[in-house]
Amino acid sequence: MALIDHGSALGQEILAFEAARQAALIAADPAALARILHDDLTHVHSSGQVHGKGEFIAHVGRMGGFVAITRGALELRSLGGGVLITGPSLNRVRRIDTGELVDLDGFSAIAAVQTTAGWQVLLSQMTLLRK
Repeated sequence: MALIDHGSALGQEILAFEAARQAALIAADPAALARILHDDLTHVHSSGQVHGKGEFIAHVGRMGGFVAITRGALELRSLGGGVLITGPSLNRVRRIDTGELVDLDGFSAIAAVQTTAGWQVLLSQMTLLRK
């Protein structure tokens, strides 16, 4: 798994894909999410709850999208047909049950694969930092 230089053509492509992923989550845009999430998606929430593609898109819609996503320094690694995007993430979200705004501060890992439809997220996961 070779590191991908952020300044390389592939690095710029992956960073743009990550920015589009964040924008789709913030906008709670089901069409954009359907394009960038692989049909075989596994999303592991910071709570440990696991969703497939349809469940995750519905979940994001119910919560009204993310309020903000702030990523720290990202490491990009080539996976041979895919990439691994890892690094810190601060997600500001609304709790579905109360509407309360909450900051989820943690470390996120995203495995994305190149498909005929472009880059798609196959696996996404976030682990909260212990306070």
